[in-house]
Parts: sequence; C-alpha cells; structure tokens
Amino acid sequence: MGNTEKYITISLAAFLCYCNTLYGTFVFDDNEAIIKNKDVMPHTPLINIFKNDFWGTDITLNSSHKSYRPLTILSYRFNVLYSKDKLDAFQFHATNIILYGLLCLLTVPVFELFLKKSKYATNVHDIAYFSSLLFTVHPVHTEAVAGLVGRADILSSVLFCIIILLYHRVRNTKDEGVVFWFFMIIFLTACAVFCKETAIAVLGLLIFYDIYREKRKSVPWKDMLKFNLIVRCVILILAGLGIMYYRLRIMNFEGPIFTDNDNPAAHAQNAFARVFTFNYIYLLNFLLLLWPEWLCFDWSMGCVPLIESLCDIRVVFVVLFWCLTLFGLFSVLRQNYVNEVLDVRIMGICLVVLPFLPASNIFFTVGFVIAERTLLLPSAGFCLLVVVGYRKLFRFTGNKICSCLFYSLLAVFMLKTVTRNMNWLTEEKLFSSALDVCPLNAKVHYNIAKIAADNNDKLLALREYSKAIELNPRYEQAMNNFANLLRENKKFREAEVLLRKAVEIRPNFAAAWMNLGIVLTNLNRPEEAEHCYKLAITHRKKYPDCYYNLGNLYLDLKRNEDALKAWELAVLYRPTHVAAWSNTLVLLDSMKKYDEVLELGRTALIHNPKAPALHFSFANTLGKIQQFEKAEGHFLQAINLNPNNGLYYSNLGVLYHRWDKKDKARQMYKKALEIDSNLKSAELNLKRLTAKAQQ
Repeated sequence: MGNTEKYITISLAAFLCYCNTLYGTFVFDDNEAIIKNKDVMPHTPLINIFKNDFWGTDITLNSSHKSYRPLTILSYRFNVLYSKDKLDAFQFHATNIILYGLLCLLTVPVFELFLKKSKYATNVHDIAYFSSLLFTVHPVHTEAVAGLVGRADILSSVLFCIIILLYHRVRNTKDEGVVFWFFMIIFLTACAVFCKETAIAVLGLLIFYDIYREKRKSVPWKDMLKFNLIVRCVILILAGLGIMYYRLRIMNFEGPIFTDNDNPAAHAQNAFARVFTFNYIYLLNFLLLLWPEWLCFDWSMGCVPLIESLCDIRVVFVVLFWCLTLFGLFSVLRQNYVNEVLDVRIMGICLVVLPFLPASNIFFTVGFVIAERTLLLPSAGFCLLVVVGYRKLFRFTGNKICSCLFYSLLAVFMLKTVTRNMNWLTEEKLFSSALDVCPLNAKVHYNIAKIAADNNDKLLALREYSKAIELNPRYEQAMNNFANLLRENKKFREAEVLLRKAVEIRPNFAAAWMNLGIVLTNLNRPEEAEHCYKLAITHRKKYPDCYYNLGNLYLDLKRNEDALKAWELAVLYRPTHVAAWSNTLVLLDSMKKYDEVLELGRTALIHNPKAPALHFSFANTLGKIQQFEKAEGHFLQAINLNPNNGLYYSNLGVLYHRWDKKDKARQMYKKALEIDSNLKSAELNLKRLTAKAQQ
C-alpha cells in the first residue's frame, strides 16, 4: 500500500469513527466553556480571552479554575463567526473531527522519525501506519473528540506533533537557519501551551528524542554529551522555564483551589492513602489504554474509593502493576545498554509517560481523578509499543494468526468508538451511561437530577439529588439544587435545613446564600433574608440575580427607593435582566414617575428589544400620558412577541377604550377572555363598554 492510500485510509477511519458526533449537542462541560462563556462570542472584546481562564472567569480571581487556553477559545470564536454569530453544535463538532483527522495523519511521520534509527527500520512505514491506524480508532479518544472541550487536547496534540517534526529539522540544519527553526519551535510550544497547559511536556520529549538520535553504536555512552547536544537541551530548558514563568505570572503565581470532591486522593489524611490511591489511578489509566471498556465522563466523587488499608485487595493489583512495569522497563533499558543503542521502545515509553506527567498529581494537584482526554497523547506512545510488539509476534507466529488478531482488534475498537460516541450525543445518554461504570459517583446522580429537573420530571430529580447527597453527605451543590426543588414544592423549612448545611460546608457559596434568602422571605423572616442576600453579594460582588431578589424583598417591605437601587445594580451587571427592568418600570409607574419610566424604558428596550414584558410596561405608561399611538405600537409588539398573554390584549383594550376606539376595545377584551376566561378586568371592562353602548 502506498503512502497516499495509507493517509486516505487513516482519514477515512477517523471520519467513520466520529461522523456520528456531528449530530451531537453541547454536553456537560461544553455548557460552561462555550454556551455560558461570553469570550466565545465575537461581540466580546478579543483581549478578554487573554485575561480570562478557559471558563470565562478573570484568571486572577481566587475562584478561577486557572486553566488558561486562549487559543482554544479563539478557535471556538472562529466557529461562531463561521456560523454567523450563532452557536451551531454541528460546526463545532465538524471542526473537532477535522482536527482529530489531522492529528492522526501527523502521527505517521512522527512514528517514522522514531522508527528510522531503530532495528525496525526495515518496516518503518508499515509499523508507523499500523500504529497510527490503531491510534485513530482507539475508543479512549471519544471524550476528546465528541466532547467539545476536548478540542484543547486535540489542538495542543496537533502542535505537539508539528514541534517534534520541526525539531528534526533543527537537528539536521547546520547553517544560520537553525536559529529560525528554534524560534519556530519555541513559538509553537507557547501556542500549544496556550491551547492546553500539558503541552509543555513536548520540550521534555524533544530532549529525550535528541539523546535517542545521538546515541549510536559508534558513539560510546561516555561520549554522548557533545557540545551541540548540550546547547540544544539548555535552550529547550530555558524556553520551557520562560513559558512556564509567563504562564504562572498570568495567574499571579496562585494555583487553583480544588475540593476533596474534585480529587479525593489529594485531600486524603495520610500518605498511605494518597500514594496507593494515586498508583491505583495510574493502573486504571493503563487499563483504559489496554482495554477501554469502562468509559465514563466523570470519575470523581466515589467512583474510585480511596485505598486506606493494606487489607484492600486493590493493593495487590497496584504492587503487581508496578512489579510488571519496573521489570519491563528494566528489561528494555538493560537491552539498550548492552546493545549500546537506543531503540524505538524508549521513545514509545517517553510518549506514554511525559504527556501524562502533568495529570499524575506528582508535580501539582489536578482537579480530577481520571480524565480520559488526558490519555490522547499517551495513547499514541501506547499504540506504537503495541504495534512494535505485534511485529515481533509476527516474526515468530503465522502471518494469518497475527493479522487476524490485529485486524479484529481494530474492528472491535472502531465499533466501541462509534457506540461510545452515541452516549455523547445528548446529556441524558451521557449521564445515564455513567451509571453502568460508576454507580457510586454522586456527581453522575447529580447531573441526572439536573437533566430531570430541566425536563420537569421533579420526582426523578428529587430522587437523584437525594441519592447524590446520600453518596456524598458534603455535596453542597446537590443540597442547593435539591433545596430549590423543595422550595418550588412549598417545603420551605426542609429547604432551609439543606441550604444552611450547604453554606456551613462552603461558607462562600453565594448561590446557596441567595437561595436561603429566598426561602427565608417565604417564611416571612425578612431581616434574616436581607442578611443572607448581603452575604451572597459579599462573596460574589457582581451578582444580578441576588440584587433582583433583594429588590423584591425591599418592595415587600415598602422600601421603594432601596428596591430601585437594588434593581439598578441588577441591570448594571446584567443589562439583559428583563425581570429587574420590568419591576423597575412598574414601580416607577406606580409612583407616577413617568419621565423616569420613559427614560429607563428606552434603555431597557435597547438591551432587550424582544422582551414583551418591557414593551407592555412601557406601553402602559405611554397610555397614561396619552401618547396613544406610541403606546399602541408597543402593545402590538408585546402581543407579537407573546400572543398568548391575555393581559396584553386586555390592556390594549383599555388603551382603545380611552382613545375612544370602542370597536377595537371590544375586540381586544373578547380576545383576552378567549385566551384567559378568568381575566376579571377584561370581563368587567367589556361589560362596562357594552352597558355604555346600550344607553
């Protein structure tokens, strides 16, 4: 098979594996990183993507996740621009598939670079091709490709491969052109890090690759440290330190704050539990590469219980795993030392280990237990090692047996990838599928409950929130959402208990403080409610919903000026907060401050031109000051935007009544009663109009 046919086959395999994701939606973390992230939208200043984290939060804040991936966000912007300022999931998924296909193609020349120096040089093209094909269909990649936040991993991996290929050019360039290529490598490394931080590992791989290429049989181990090699390695190390310094300075040299829910092992009380649990997690990651049957969108909150005792059977598997791993490493290193040459297995091991190190909790704590997308690059090294082993077997067994086994593995992996992608099409399927892998994961039950609540299945939502709290008694987010459902069911005292426990667990939980304020308002405890609202604002200064609810409390207490000030802050921080605008206009109208209503109404409609409630309020005030034509226009706009609101027709009837357009008034009253037969004001006005006509 020629090179062209091989590249076509890999491209076709990548498309066939992931073409069904084109029909997917935005799921799980996509909602926070894309839908709710203002930096993705073109109307947001471009500079913001370099100031904020991956989720759109100011990276200097303590609450920031500290993930800095501006170039990934920029790629999302291009998708939105291409879709004419719309969030089109198809465009996003298509881009992910194209980038993934590019990555799969790039692994071919990278593998060939690693193979050309080794004893497998006679089969370089075949081994590289089969390694790339196995990499292409590996099911562990589904999270990175089907989940849109996985684009960060794909983009950084694409640049990772390009950097390796460019570094080979650096090693072969002897003239002044080497400076240009070194500059390109450092620039692209910075770009890769700005796609995802873990890409910094490429510099370590380049150093190993340099040593790997320099060591030949004709060069004894003691003569390895040549001047050129040392210079190249020093430049790479300094470049890495410079990039990491800039990266840390952006976040004020402060790390993210992760809870024990995010990474339980990192918060374990004793060193034994931390060490053995982390090593057990390494074993699970290896098993996902070896046989990716158990795939889950989230592995936190009880999915992997801590190893807290030597009596735990998992200790045996951890010890066995390391015994086999160390024996394998020793055998490879010993053979390379005796042969006085480094073979491709060294580079395969480096490609497995180095990109995984940032996720290993060795250098710093990460905010997850297992994240399948972090195995994207390590799986490339794993696939290379598998195919190298396969070629060894090929020489000692029958060709048909080996070929049959290998092609069967490709077919099984491809089928698994396609079926796993189906789970990523919607959140309901994704969360439900996780129950088969992690039934003890409180976060899975929490997400199922959220979907159920959105679908108005309150019984399922209540049951799943309850299960999440049962599995994790300190799951404050589940308590907050559970309390909101209880509040909607008028169970205010039960909701209060849950919310007080939530803020006890996390005192800076602004949403829970606000919801506690709403509950206390319903329990007729306004002073306590006001205190809770103010605490929420203390923990989240720009909190429009909280200002809105505080304004409602002041309105109930007849503190009209305080209510207006609260709503003013609500619309200041969120100009699209229709309810706050509407309440402001209604209150000012009741206070007969018509000039202020007109001034603020125009501003409100600039920000919310399709809000029927605002057109309605504005029209009511215009009618009172006898600007009938303008009032009629806004009433008609409100009705056009919401034709099923009987009150809109009723008040338009009142306007026509005052305007002495009695036939039109009668039509509007009748239309209002058709929509809502219990609308007493329309019924009364229609009777008055009829009685007056009969006189």
